[in-house]
Amino acid sequence: MTFKISIVNIKRISNYLIYFGLMSALVGNSTSEDLNGKYCNPDCSDPISHLTLNSNMTFSFSTMLFGGMSRSGNWSLTKENNIKINTLEIFSPKKAYQIPPPQIISILSNGNLKFGNTLYTKE
Repeated sequence: MTFKISIVNIKRISNYLIYFGLMSALVGNSTSEDLNGKYCNPDCSDPISHLTLNSNMTFSFSTMLFGGMSRSGNWSLTKENNIKINTLEIFSPKKAYQIPPPQIISILSNGNLKFGNTLYTKE
């Protein structure tokens, strides 16, 4: 049994390979524009905590836990398709907090975020 490979078939095969290669590279990769917005826990109708990612690559975080606390700083997208946040300011009316080292937030396939063990849904 012999196979005839024509130029048309070679072009067709290479087009498929290029298409599937591009699709696999694009699937699962977020952009900062996709991530901008407000994320809430447990939901945005009555949040205990919320995280806002701004288009200028800054963030703000607020929680009612621990007697209330808010913090802000900047964020970036990592090569691993996670979010790295750098806290620059913390405010708490009841307790002094030390600024933490940079932290990683996981981007889940459904567009939600996981910060530690806590899930945040987008508004």
